[in-house]
Amino acid sequence: MKRTHFAERRLARNVFSLLLAVIMAVGVSFVPTPKAQAAGTTITSMSYFSPADGPVITKSGVGQASYGFVMPIFNGGSATWSDVVQDLGVKVKVNGNWVDIDSVSSFVYNQNWGHWSDSGFNGYWFVLSATTEIQLYSRANGVTLNYTLVFQNINKTTITAMTPTQGPVITAGFTGGAGFTYPVFNNDPSIPYAAVADDLKAYVKPVNSSTWIDIDNNPASGWIYDQNFGQFTDGGGGYWFNVTESINVKLESKTSSVNLVYTIIFNEPVRNSYTLTPYEGTTFTANESGAIGLPLPKIDGGAPIASELENFVYQINVNGQWVDLADSSQSGFVYSANGYNNLSSANQWGYWADYIYGLWFQPIQQDMQIRIGYPLNGQKGGNVGNNYVTYTFIGNPNAPRPDEFDQEDIPLSTPSNPNIDGLTLIWQDEFTGSQLDMSKWNYEQGYYLNDDPGTWGWGNAELQHYTNSPQNIFVQDGNLNIRALNDPKSFPQDPNRYAQYSSGKVNTKDHFSLKYGRVDFRAKLPTGNGIWPALWMLPQDQAYGTWAASGEIDVMEARGRLPGISSGAIHFGGQWPANTHLSGEYHFPSGQTIANDFHVYSVVWEEDNIKWYVDGKFFFKATRDQWYSTAAPNNPNAPFDQPFYLIMNLAIGGNFDGGIAPGPGDIPATMQVDYVRVYKDNGNGGGGQNPGNPGDPGTPSTIVIGDQVKGLKKTGDNLLFYVNGATFADLHYKINNGVQLNVAMTPVGNGNYTYAVNNLSQGDVVEYFFTYNPGQGALDTPWQTYIHGVTQGTPE
Repeated sequence: MKRTHFAERRLARNVFSLLLAVIMAVGVSFVPTPKAQAAGTTITSMSYFSPADGPVITKSGVGQASYGFVMPIFNGGSATWSDVVQDLGVKVKVNGNWVDIDSVSSFVYNQNWGHWSDSGFNGYWFVLSATTEIQLYSRANGVTLNYTLVFQNINKTTITAMTPTQGPVITAGFTGGAGFTYPVFNNDPSIPYAAVADDLKAYVKPVNSSTWIDIDNNPASGWIYDQNFGQFTDGGGGYWFNVTESINVKLESKTSSVNLVYTIIFNEPVRNSYTLTPYEGTTFTANESGAIGLPLPKIDGGAPIASELENFVYQINVNGQWVDLADSSQSGFVYSANGYNNLSSANQWGYWADYIYGLWFQPIQQDMQIRIGYPLNGQKGGNVGNNYVTYTFIGNPNAPRPDEFDQEDIPLSTPSNPNIDGLTLIWQDEFTGSQLDMSKWNYEQGYYLNDDPGTWGWGNAELQHYTNSPQNIFVQDGNLNIRALNDPKSFPQDPNRYAQYSSGKVNTKDHFSLKYGRVDFRAKLPTGNGIWPALWMLPQDQAYGTWAASGEIDVMEARGRLPGISSGAIHFGGQWPANTHLSGEYHFPSGQTIANDFHVYSVVWEEDNIKWYVDGKFFFKATRDQWYSTAAPNNPNAPFDQPFYLIMNLAIGGNFDGGIAPGPGDIPATMQVDYVRVYKDNGNGGGGQNPGNPGDPGTPSTIVIGDQVKGLKKTGDNLLFYVNGATFADLHYKINNGVQLNVAMTPVGNGNYTYAVNNLSQGDVVEYFFTYNPGQGALDTPWQTYIHGVTQGTPE
C-alpha cells in the first residue's frame, strides 16, 4: 500500500482531532510555502514561540521522523515572519560547525525541509534520520536561535492488541469525508504506527454486507488510494475515507489476526423541499491568481451530497442572456475535471470538496454573474422555475492568464497533395477505392469489451453495437463513411439487454502504429443529440498495464449536440478506475461547425509533449510533467513512449455527453473521413514556426519581466537574467523546487550583468533573487517567482 507523508505542522495550536481527518479526507493537502516572499525588518531578537517549539524537540520513528515548529517571536512580538523573511536564514551544524543549510547537499528544500503556513501560523518542518542541530539567524546582525531535533529510532514490532483512539462509530460529513487516528497498539501509547505498519492490513465492507474487501492495492474494488481513502500523518496519523454509504472498516494484524472494527455512518439528508439558499453570501472577489471558490447553495437548508451534484443547473449571464455554463461555445468557460490547467489560457471551472461541495473558477479577470438552480422536484432535468441563487463575481484584471503565444499553428497539406515541407509522409489512406483496405484496417464488432456483462456499451454506457456491415462502414466518393442506424440487437452476455443502434469502428492494430509523429484526420462529422464521433489512438502493446495505465490519445472527440466545439485529450495514470485525464476544447470560428465542411484534426506527438490542432490552429497542449503511469513511476515519458495504433468510430449515447440519447431525427448519422495521414519530422522543420517579429517568423519575440535595473527577459523557452548599473551581481535560483544554485553573473560592459537559463518547459517554476552592489553596498532582492508560459510581461 502506498504511504503518504505530510510535513508536520500545528493548526492554531489546537489538539489534532477528527476534524483534521475529515479535512484530509476531502483533499486539502499541505503545500510548503516559498522560501521567502517579502522584504522589510531586520531581526533584533528571537525567542521560542512556546515550550513545545524549542529549544529541544524529540521525535521517534522507524528510520526517520517528521519535525515541525512555529516560527519564533521576532523583535519581542513587534515583527512577523513576513516582516523579517529577507533577513532570516537557516544553518545546520556539520562536524561542529554551523553551515548554511542550502550548501549542505543532504538538505533539499521542499524535500526534507521547508516552510509551512497554516491557519495564520508559519514555521519550519524537517524530515530527519538522526539528531540534528538547527540555527535560525539574522543575516544583518548575527542574532541567533538554536534548536536541537532529537531523533529516537524505533524497532519494528507485530501487533498483539489494538484499542481505538477515536470512534469506533464515526459520522461522515456532507461530502462523505471521515477519518480516525490510529489505535493504541499493544496497550502502549508510545508505539507509533511506523513500528507496526508492516503488520497492519485494512479491509472495508458496506454495513449490510458480510464480505470484507482487501483495499491494499486493489483499485478494481473501487477503493483507490489517495482518491477515496488514504492515510494522514498529522497528530500521530490515521486513516481517512470518502464514502457514499455507511461502511465498516477493519484493521487487522497480519500475524496475530487481532482486529478492530470501525463503523463510518453516512446519513443521507431528508429533503422536505428542494429550495436553494446561499451557503455564505452571494458576492465573491477573485484573488491575485484570479481564482474564486464558491460553496454550492444549501438544499432545504442543508449542504448537498454527492448524489445530488448532477441535478444542479449552472448558468452564466452573457450579454443579458443566461446560458449553460457547460456549453463552452457560449459560456466561454471550459470544465476542468482535474483542477486548473496552467498550460491553457481558457477560462476554467470545476468542483472542489472541503467538508462541503463547491465550484472553483479561474482566472476571473472581469466582473460577471452566474446562477445555480435545482429542479423543484429534485430530479435531474426537472423544472427549475425560479429556484435559483444568483452570484456576482468581482474580477481581478491583473490576474495572470497562461501565455500561449509560443504555441504555433502548423501548415496543412491539401486534399489532393499530402506533402508538407519539413515532414515525411510515412503512412496514409486516402479512401480512393470502393472498399475498405483490409491490409490497413480491422473491424471491431460487438457490444461488450469482453464476456463480462458489466462491460456493456464498451465500458462507457454507449448505446450502439459495432458491425462489419456495408450498411455501417463503406467507402464511396473518396471518403470512408461510418454510419449509425436504428438497429436493435441482443448479445449472449446479457440476452435481455439490447443495443438500440448499429455503427462502425475500425483500427490499425497489428497493421500500423507509431511512436511520436504527426497524425492528420480530415473529416466531416454528424450532429444531433447523443452523437459521439471519435478519432483516437491506443497502445499497440499494453506495456504498463490495462487501460488507462498504458495511455490513450484522443485526437478528436465531439458532441453532436454542440457542433461548434471539438476536443482533444489524453488518458493516463493507473489501471481503471485509478485513471485520470487532461483535455482541451477547440471552438470553431463563427459560421463553422463540425458538420459544415471537412476539417483537419491533428495531433503532434513528441517525446515530452503532445499538441492538438484543428485546421492547423493550435488549441491544447499536454506535457510529460503532467502525465504519468503508476506502473513506471521513474519514467517521466510513460505511458506515452510506446507505439500507438489509430482508431475511428461513431458512438451513440454514453458517458462523454452525460448519457444523452438521440432524438427521433438524429439517426441515421454519418461520419465521413477524407483521409488519414501520418508524418515524421525530417529534421528540417515543418511543425510550424515560432511567432515573432513581423516579416521574420523565425525570430521569437522577447518579453521583459522586471524593471530597468534587474529582472529577466524571456525569448521562446530561454531566459536571460539581467542586472544593470552594478559593481557586481550574483543570481540565486532554483527550478521546480530543486537545489538552489548560486552563480556569478557575467559582466557585459558598462556595469551590466547577465546570466542565461535555457530550454525551459511550459509550467516550469523558477524562483530567484539577486545579490548586487549598485555602488552604495551589497543588496539582496526579495525572492521572485516566474512560471514559464504563465507569468506575463512587457514586449521588449
